[in-house]
Amino acid sequence: MTWDEINNLQLDDLMRLPLKVKAIIVAVIILLLGIFAWFWFISPENDKYHNLHLQVESMKEQVRQKQLLAADLPAYQTQIQEMKLRFQRFLSQLPDRAQIPSLLDDVTLAGRSRGLEFSLFQPLPEVNKNFYAEIPVKINVVGTYGDIGRFAAAVAAMPRIVTINEINISPSAGASSPVPPAKALAAQQLQMSCVATTYRYIEAKTDQTGAQK
Repeated sequence: MTWDEINNLQLDDLMRLPLKVKAIIVAVIILLLGIFAWFWFISPENDKYHNLHLQVESMKEQVRQKQLLAADLPAYQTQIQEMKLRFQRFLSQLPDRAQIPSLLDDVTLAGRSRGLEFSLFQPLPEVNKNFYAEIPVKINVVGTYGDIGRFAAAVAAMPRIVTINEINISPSAGASSPVPPAKALAAQQLQMSCVATTYRYIEAKTDQTGAQK
């Protein structure tokens, strides 16, 4: 059958076609309609379904993550409360500005009561460190090794925080020999230079709107 014959086919001609040919024509028409429906209707809807499925899975995962966080929330709240209590205890160990002079006097008393002689007690400029300030004091003392050790232990046991840094210990001027006998070692006069530092809490300032700076 030529193309011209196909173009000139009438309905009566189609009805007279053999059953096998009719079946093939119907099958071709159904196939073409199926292809048309797939590309114009089914495929776009299938893409939408796939995207919605991905969104649903993503939302389910977010819900699972939030459920896990919600389950751990009491533990987190307990940890935060413990951290706040520790922070408050830490702040209670920091002297305020009015307590600094008496605290420095306590450091001097701790040394002298343990046999140390102070050759230098020089307060240094305060150093701001965000929410707290360092208040260093340069110290030179002379005494035995035991005196120095007891002084360091006394400072560490103070209710207020005081740290000793930049420690340098050497034989005091006038020592008989750089390596004395074992029995004389405990009585040897040593000179220690260090920096004793205490800390002061700096409260956050608020502006007129109440916001912290």
